[in-house]
Amino acid sequence: MGRTAFPSLTLMVLLLSWTCYAEEDEETLSCPEYQEGFDGSCYEFVDQQRSFLNAQGWCERGGGHLAFILNDETQQFLQKHLEPERDWWLGLAPAAPNLTLESAATEGERQSSLAWLDGSDVSYSNWVNMPDAQEVCGYVLRHSGFQWEATVNCSQELNFICQFGTNS
Repeated sequence: MGRTAFPSLTLMVLLLSWTCYAEEDEETLSCPEYQEGFDGSCYEFVDQQRSFLNAQGWCERGGGHLAFILNDETQQFLQKHLEPERDWWLGLAPAAPNLTLESAATEGERQSSLAWLDGSDVSYSNWVNMPDAQEVCGYVLRHSGFQWEATVNCSQELNFICQFGTNS
């Protein structure tokens, strides 16, 4: 009898530990039901079409920004929730606020003239084609396997991803 009780007790302790861990994780990442949580941030996949600036303004009014994809794990998480037949704005904009088309074209050393909206470099990327100096905003390109594209036309209206929370 003692032999069968021990595995049951161990199983019960493991289940209780897992339950406590799961609840603790949910509490630290309390996203509204219309958002998806991942790695300390909540993401909203907005089913409205806006220009880049209007999309960023929409995210900012909610306390966030257009999404940053800083690693492959975030890329994989987001693409599980994206509709592949739509384009989605990301938080990619000119690397420096005073960057002009002329200065971007002469900065041959730079890998890209784009950076995340907080000014951080794009160290992880998933470009279809490397952006050229004239392209000033980035998005997830439809039918590309969720790769990124850059454009000069930031006034086109696309769906967008907002990022909120501790890592936003």
